Amino acid sequence: MIFSMKIWFLILPACIAFRILPAQSYVPEYADKKVKIQPVVNLNAYGFNLSDVKITSGPFKQAMDLNALYLLEIEPDRLLHRFRLFAGLKPKGEIYGGWELETVSGHTLGHYLSACAMMYATTGDQRFLEKVNYIVDELALCQTTRKTGYVGGIPNEDTIFAQVKRGEIKTRGFDLNGGWVPWYTAHKVMAGLIDAHLYAQNPMAMNVVARFCDWTEETLKNLTDDQLQLMLACEHGGMNEMLANVYAITGEKKYLDLSYKFHHKAILDSLANRKDILPGKHSNTQIPKIIGCARRFELTGSESDRVTADFFWSTMIYNHTYAMGGNSDSEYLGQPGKLNERLSDNTAETCNTYNMLKLTRHLFCWQPDGAIADYYERALYNHILASQNPADGMMCYFLPLRRGGKKD
Repeated sequence: MIFSMKIWFLILPACIAFRILPAQSYVPEYADKKVKIQPVVNLNAYGFNLSDVKITSGPFKQAMDLNALYLLEIEPDRLLHRFRLFAGLKPKGEIYGGWELETVSGHTLGHYLSACAMMYATTGDQRFLEKVNYIVDELALCQTTRKTGYVGGIPNEDTIFAQVKRGEIKTRGFDLNGGWVPWYTAHKVMAGLIDAHLYAQNPMAMNVVARFCDWTEETLKNLTDDQLQLMLACEHGGMNEMLANVYAITGEKKYLDLSYKFHHKAILDSLANRKDILPGKHSNTQIPKIIGCARRFELTGSESDRVTADFFWSTMIYNHTYAMGGNSDSEYLGQPGKLNERLSDNTAETCNTYNMLKLTRHLFCWQPDGAIADYYERALYNHILASQNPADGMMCYFLPLRRGGKKD
C-alpha cells in the first residue's frame, strides 16, 4: 500500500461502527479549532472530522446501523442510577444488571456517552445529541450536589479515594482499596465528557470534566512518587491520555503536569529503554498507557514518549499479535513469537485490538507507512468487524482461535 502525505487513510474509526462502546478516539485534525494546544511535532497525516465522513453501504454501514439501534435501546437513567444515588439524589431508573451491579459500575455510562457523541457526529441524528445533552446535564447536577468536583457511581468511592488521598494504598492489580479499578472507571466518565465536547459540542461537558480533573489533582497532590507508583499498579485506563487531551483543549498546563502522576514507571520506563517486559502482563491494562504517551509526544515532543509508543507498537505487532490482528490469551500476553502455543477459546480480547487501532492511528499521523496501514486494515476487518454478529449486532468478548472453537 502506498499513501500520499498529508492524507488520512483511516476513513472509518472502529469505534463508530461496532458495539464496542468506545472512549475518546481523538487524533489530531488539520487546523483543529477544538483545541488550544496544537501538536509541537511535525505530523504528516491528519484525521478527518467524523462529521465529514459518511458510510452509505456495505458491511460497515450494516454494522453501524445495528450499533445505532442498540444505543437507542439503552436508557440513560438506568446507567445514571448510582450516579444520582451516591450524590444523594433519587434515581430515575432501575439499575442495569451485570457489571453495573459490581464495584466497576459507572464505567458503562462513560463508554455510552462517547458512543452517542460519536454516533451523532457521524450521522447527525438528533436522538443521539439529546442523549448526550441529557447525560451531561445529569452528571453536572450530580457534581454540583456533591460539591467536591467528583462525579461517579462506584460503591464506597468516597472511602476509597479518601484513603488514597491519605496515602493508604492497597492493590493486587485490579483492586484499589477494595474497589474494582476505580481510576479506570473514572477515566471512562471523564473521556465520555470530553467526547461530548469534541463530537457533540456540548457547552457544559468541559466544565464538568475540568472540575473532575481538579478534584483528581487535589486527591493526589500530597502523595509521594512511591505511593503514586503503588497506586498505578492497579489498572487505571487512559488517565494520562485524558489529562493530556484536557491540557490540549483548555491550554492549562496543570493538566499536562497531572498526566505525569499517572506515568506507570514499571511499564513505561522499561519500554522507553526498548525492553520487552510484556510477557505475563495483562494486555489491555498496558495499551491505554501507551496511547497516553503517544498523545503526550504530539503535545510536548518528548523523545521518551515517542520511543515508548513506537517500541511498544512494534513489539506488540511483530512479537505478540495473531494473524487476524488481535493479541493475548485469556487477556494476558505470553512469550514473544510463541503464539501457536497459546490458541484457546479465550484468545484475542476485542478491547485490546480496539485500543491497538487507536495507538496505530497516532503512529500513522507521525509518519504514514504501509506496514502501519496493513496492520490497521488487517485488524479492522479480521477482528473488529469479525467480532460482531451481522444478524443481530451482538459482540464476542474474545475471538477464539482454537481449531473448532466457537464465537461466544
